[in-house]
Amino acid sequence: MPAGVEMTERTFRIFLGAGLFLLLYITAANGNTDLILFYIGLLVFEGVTNWRLPKIITRVKNKALYNEFVEADSQVAHVYPLLGIPFEAERAMRLVVALILVFPLFFSVEALWIVPWFVASMLLLAGLTNICPMVMFFRWLGFR
Repeated sequence: MPAGVEMTERTFRIFLGAGLFLLLYITAANGNTDLILFYIGLLVFEGVTNWRLPKIITRVKNKALYNEFVEADSQVAHVYPLLGIPFEAERAMRLVVALILVFPLFFSVEALWIVPWFVASMLLLAGLTNICPMVMFFRWLGFR
């Protein structure tokens, strides 16, 4: 990425979907689920802390200070206090995706193998089209 260009949520969804496809293929080949657990941990970390990789990568690329990063996030939280649920739809999407991916890993039901592949394809399509039904639904519910 050239200097000054931000990594958008759309681009990051493409990376999330393609990365999940790759991890699912690797997991299917060797049966080890450690990489999927790391992926779920990344989604939970981003959802809970709101320190998203696109923001972090952009700030590091533009050589912004850590204090500026924290101040920018705290200012955003105070801009929309009365417009609905004070939680971003992107954060909620990451937490729900992590929750959906946990079920097939810990409940070994044969029919659940398709769920992670469906999530990966939906993330990839959401990145390619910039239309994410889950984020749209959360915004309809009142998330910002």
